Amino acid sequence: MKKRRFSRDDWITLGLTELSTNGPEGVKLEAICNAARLTRGSFYHHFNDHETFLLSLAERWLNSQTTQVADNVEKDASPTDQSFALTEAAMQIDYRLELGMRELGRRAPAIGGIIKKADTIRVETLSSLYQQRYGLDATTAGELAFLEYATFSGIILLDPDMPQDRQKSLADLYDKTVSRSLTKKDHP
Repeated sequence: MKKRRFSRDDWITLGLTELSTNGPEGVKLEAICNAARLTRGSFYHHFNDHETFLLSLAERWLNSQTTQVADNVEKDASPTDQSFALTEAAMQIDYRLELGMRELGRRAPAIGGIIKKADTIRVETLSSLYQQRYGLDATTAGELAFLEYATFSGIILLDPDMPQDRQKSLADLYDKTVSRSLTKKDHP
């Protein structure tokens, strides 16, 4: 039986796994070739250079951990249901991959730009939900969305291995607190 060829997609999938497991050190050229048990020639068959590989990882990360998450929230659902669905989807992302990608972004400006794009999409999605759910103006909704996103990001930094039941409990507490505040007559 002929061995299946390692594809570009296989390299990217392995790269994301290694980035999640071992951080940026896991996606250095020698490390990724060792993890694949393949040669540099095989790597360069699919990528012009290491930077192209890293950018491919960042684009896949953007798609899987941001674009698809936002796109999977039913647009016909109520804003409250959309908020809950978005929270559930956010709890499914790989926090270790998130940390690894952000570390790569600190080292490589092009990847930093992709991360900035992800952050913008995430905050804009939240802002839109705040506007729809509570009737807030764009500025106030944007500020609250930023605060919520900063809270989410902080949790990833503090405890990337947090169990989902604790994530859910904290998300519910956050939502109840914000909702209680914003449904009062004199909200910001």
